[in-house]
Amino acid sequence: MRSSLITVLLSSEKRTDLLLFLKEKPRTIEEINSELDTNPVAVLPQLKKLKENGLVVQADRVYSLSLMGKIIVRRMESLVKAFRLLEDNYDYWSGVKPRGAPSVFFKLMEELMELIPENCQEEDDFSAYQEITGAFCSSKQVFLIISNRNLHYPNICAENAKKGLKVSVIFTQSIFEKFTEEFKDELDALLLLENFEIYVLNGDLTPPALAVTDTMVFACFSSGKCDEGEDNTIVSFGEKSVNWGLETFEYFRTQAKPLVSGASGNSRLPDHRKNFEQEDK
Repeated sequence: MRSSLITVLLSSEKRTDLLLFLKEKPRTIEEINSELDTNPVAVLPQLKKLKENGLVVQADRVYSLSLMGKIIVRRMESLVKAFRLLEDNYDYWSGVKPRGAPSVFFKLMEELMELIPENCQEEDDFSAYQEITGAFCSSKQVFLIISNRNLHYPNICAENAKKGLKVSVIFTQSIFEKFTEEFKDELDALLLLENFEIYVLNGDLTPPALAVTDTMVFACFSSGKCDEGEDNTIVSFGEKSVNWGLETFEYFRTQAKPLVSGASGNSRLPDHRKNFEQEDK
């Protein structure tokens, strides 16, 4: 009996996995059981449901997507990736306040989800590391949002700025305070460079960590659990991805306060809490 397609697609993770698996090519029942780590008792009812609703066709023991199935799966893949990314980081997203993430930010996130299937990095860890490193080394400018306690960032900032690259950094308030405590000498040296600029966000704003080069976007979505083994990253290449990264960086830059120079030549940070309290009144 035919059911609502939305119900068929979204009410069973097994059916979702089957459709995404069959997107690559037709599969036998043995291949399905092996690759999806399932068994005929569990998978056959799901295949039957997909056939009844015209999403899958069967020839002997081989299953493949129908034309309707191909059209739907092509559109649903980025949605499923978005669901799983948000679900894996539920603590992070559920804690984002409307003030900290207005509608324009969610629009930017929707755009990123559409880019994932096309441009996302899917190589092995070593190859991915080489390509990411290459993107940093060959870039003429680097834009960073630093919102977690990964202290590899100071080296990234310093190495690229000293090479003459334009480096712009947005810190969240808490991370900036930690940065100035632990890397005061590095910060003082960087602030002498004309090609280096720092902005600091009000504490209520919670962006993802972000790095944008000429060719790549690296984004990390933290759940806030301070788990060093946590890896919720997206690495995406290409013009569309870079444009997304620049737009996201610029949005948060307009919400931040720049580090300013005092009369003595030393740099100082404006009193953010006072400024934002006045703006809220």
